[in-house]
Amino acid sequence: MDRLMVFVSREEVIFGFFGLLSFFLILRKGWRGLVASFLALGLVGLADLGCARLFKPFFARPRPYAAFSGVRVFKGGRFRITEKPLAAEHYGFPSCHATNTAAAAACLSVVEPFLAPAALVFTLLVGVSRVYLGHHFPEDVFFGWLWGGLLGLSGGWLWRRWIEKRVS
Repeated sequence: MDRLMVFVSREEVIFGFFGLLSFFLILRKGWRGLVASFLALGLVGLADLGCARLFKPFFARPRPYAAFSGVRVFKGGRFRITEKPLAAEHYGFPSCHATNTAAAAACLSVVEPFLAPAALVFTLLVGVSRVYLGHHFPEDVFFGWLWGGLLGLSGGWLWRRWIEKRVS
């Protein structure tokens, strides 16, 4: 499980996965798929901004490895058990990985339900990986999914109500 969890948490893997979903969306919907992909990308940017600039500073909750000793963490390219709390550059609540993947998955799933199973499974894997790697508490991930999911669903609703009818 170690390799899988490290792999799915990598930003380039996450971008690649959602890039692949966007490619399939463009193949299925043409220009509409391209517009929907940019909408999802914009929602990810908004979700990330809220996560990193609003929620993390407001809650100021440390990551597990920064709060406790004896935490198994993947840091510096390897797993280790902390002997004392480690310094962290950023707070942990909420998980921006969970937020961003939930925003993209929810939006793309509403636009093209065919993509929903893969998007949701991948989003769950990424969230679980953040806890497994010792970077987040489960609540960090759940709140990230909630925040990102609400933004993504709102974007999907916007797409269905307004944009899809106007993009030819």
